[in-house]
Amino acid sequence: MSARGNVIVIGSGAAGTGAARTLAGAGWAVTVIERDRVGGTCLWRGCMPKKALYNAARARRNAERAEMFGLQKSNGFDWQEVLAWKWHAQETYAGDQEAGFADRGIGLLKGDARFVAPDAVEVDGERITFDHAVIATGSASVMPPVDGIELADTSDDALGYPEPPGSLLVVGGGFIGVELGTVYASFGTEVTIVAGAERLLEMLDEEASAVAVRRLERMGVRIRTSCRLAALSGSSGQVTAVYSDGSGIGHTATYERVLMATGRAPAIRGLDLAAAEIETDDRGHPLLDASLRTSNERIWMAGDAAGGLMQTPVANYMGRTVANSIVSGSPTIVDASLIPACLFTTPQIAQVGLTEAAAAADGIAVDVTRMPFDFLGAAVIEDERDGLIKLVFAEEDGRLLGAHIAGPTASDLIYAMAVAMRCGATRDTLRATIGIHPAYCEALNWAAG
Repeated sequence: MSARGNVIVIGSGAAGTGAARTLAGAGWAVTVIERDRVGGTCLWRGCMPKKALYNAARARRNAERAEMFGLQKSNGFDWQEVLAWKWHAQETYAGDQEAGFADRGIGLLKGDARFVAPDAVEVDGERITFDHAVIATGSASVMPPVDGIELADTSDDALGYPEPPGSLLVVGGGFIGVELGTVYASFGTEVTIVAGAERLLEMLDEEASAVAVRRLERMGVRIRTSCRLAALSGSSGQVTAVYSDGSGIGHTATYERVLMATGRAPAIRGLDLAAAEIETDDRGHPLLDASLRTSNERIWMAGDAAGGLMQTPVANYMGRTVANSIVSGSPTIVDASLIPACLFTTPQIAQVGLTEAAAAADGIAVDVTRMPFDFLGAAVIEDERDGLIKLVFAEEDGRLLGAHIAGPTASDLIYAMAVAMRCGATRDTLRATIGIHPAYCEALNWAAG
């Protein structure tokens, strides 16, 4: 045990790894407990495999329109090679996760952890006491209680379909459903997306997300909103779905695959939080303060397990922030409001800060500017002219409060806007900062007027 103390971290994903490395670097004795493969959801069942498939899908779409640029069109693909590239990308990025812990002096135990006291856990019969613990167990897919739900797939399944299905029903209009729907539509699958909300991607700016919705519809994706799934029946490969739309009209159709993308919930079952004297709400989720500390002051939560924004950068930030709270002995408020997010569809949709609607709901007077890509040089060259940059400025002092980007490089452009917001940039700042021509970044300057 370190002179500073002993910390256990339950889970080795982005949050757990961020916490463990920070604590070990500060001289604490750290033991990570992992029930599955080291690296967590993002590495093995989330961001990395999904982005690898997205990249293959983008290459496929570009190959289909090659003749526009004077090149020979190609329609072929080898799905097994696509899957092989996905695994290659994951394994290359992962490296040796276990060796990485060992190099930093971080202990690793494989198995299921459960609390047996306010200061102890048990892993496969072995009792381990701690000075502090970080719960970073991630999240799991939510499967709604409808008849025949056992016929549906989760995102884990969809990341490794042995072949692109002939038809796919995606239930859910959030990040996971839209991203995987984009991938399979790009490889020729007939995709239908049904969402309970009034529009897809409610968590994103409406104007920016509408760019992706229009593109998906041009790709042949059928989109139905305000829908409720009633039941599934049939058998594997022939699944019949019954759902109703916002008008109460029923629909019945059969699909080769049905993907439930109705959200994720913290994976905290089996931890026995009561034994740790952790107070919970009526859903069984721990009550947390602003620093993500539970009612047991020894125990903290981070990442998807803590609820809220379930994104890898947020999880890593939470893990590091919680670790710094433990190291300093002074709890730090966790504020993820300036961490950007990106939807990897076509085109990419990225945002940071307030949406126009959120500003209005908060009573903040704003000036909103827009820069469509119709005559942006880079967009004309690449035929990506239906993109958009939308900026939200405070009416009072011109500070940048939010940025929303629809375009092929949105995931990169949004970082500049996050930095600008953190530095207190104003509309005048962006007006005076000239971008490269012809490149997408110059639209940020033009959007400011």
